[in-house]
Amino acid sequence: MASSDARRHDLDALRVGAFLLLILYHLGMFYVPWGWHVKSAHIIPELEPLMGLLNPWRLSLLFVISGAATRFMMEKVSPGPLARQRSQRLLVPLLFGMLVVVAPQSWAEVVEKNGYAGGFLDFWPRYLSFDQSFGIILPTYNHLWFVAYLWLYTMAALAAAPLLGLADRWAGRFLTGPGLFVLPALAFGLFRATAGRAWGETHIIWADGYAHLQYGASFIIGLLLARQDRAWDLLQRVRARTALAAAAFAATGIALALLWNVENLPGWPGAAFAFLREAYAWAVMCALFGYARRYIRRGSPLLTTLNEAVFPFYIVHQTAIVLAGHLLTPRGLPAAAEAAAILAATVASCVGTYALARAVPALRLPLGLKPLPRAPRTAPAAAE
Repeated sequence: MASSDARRHDLDALRVGAFLLLILYHLGMFYVPWGWHVKSAHIIPELEPLMGLLNPWRLSLLFVISGAATRFMMEKVSPGPLARQRSQRLLVPLLFGMLVVVAPQSWAEVVEKNGYAGGFLDFWPRYLSFDQSFGIILPTYNHLWFVAYLWLYTMAALAAAPLLGLADRWAGRFLTGPGLFVLPALAFGLFRATAGRAWGETHIIWADGYAHLQYGASFIIGLLLARQDRAWDLLQRVRARTALAAAAFAATGIALALLWNVENLPGWPGAAFAFLREAYAWAVMCALFGYARRYIRRGSPLLTTLNEAVFPFYIVHQTAIVLAGHLLTPRGLPAAAEAAAILAATVASCVGTYALARAVPALRLPLGLKPLPRAPRTAPAAAE
């Protein structure tokens, strides 16, 4: 067990990096052949392998980090007050995001897919009135599903707080040696080979069994590893070997996918590929944890600022990408110029949203920042 209360700057940096990577990933979704809310006229199949390398671990990494962060919070705040704090910090942005931030995404989607001719101000009241005639669920949370799932897992962890002592003993026994590399990979592989192949991901919180297995387990792993110093030290020592393992798994998976499309085959070949995919994903996460722990020991003003800013960035980034893409596509720009313009608009929107949240106290919570601390009450001066 760890005894230090020092802030984990390595996890802060990985959290920032994962969220910034998510912005680039969603920009990529505008160009790959896969379905998305809006699409560019420039479809680039060559992006698929790169996106496929990110897909297996990018969100699981965030849930592991979130689980660890939740554990650190649980050691400082009792379950009742922490449940209120986390509900405020997660549900207020989620509700505001659904009602305001995400709505323009749905408008752009129904314009492109359904031929809707009305403007956003005509669409918004229909969006808010649960109008289902467009063939999509309205209102919706789109990319903010992560926030809803994180709140759910946090509440479950707080409810199970009395069991943490037993869970810590289990983690100290099984997740501080070879089991650290084998057990999570096997669990994720089993989830992928069974529920993942049968159900896929829906991002509908009440009908997303595979995602809850995958991301709920990721959250629990973070919760258990948070105070296991032996596990973190091991990850640091073997970081190069886990990186090599990840590269080997990736090369094997790419070869099998390109030569035989194994991932989509029924029966044991597809199931075996699922285990290979998740072994690659866990090896990547282990390598990232190891390298971050080795090289990111100290904080910095930039890291502090970005660590605060990434939640507002996350809330607004996809709306910025969808709207910029929707508005720029008819202009017929070359793909590189179009992508650069969308990225610039997205960065400006993210920075502007963060600045707005800091400048307007009433918008801090809805846009993802902590509320300002209340000024301490002062006793009235005695009469002279």
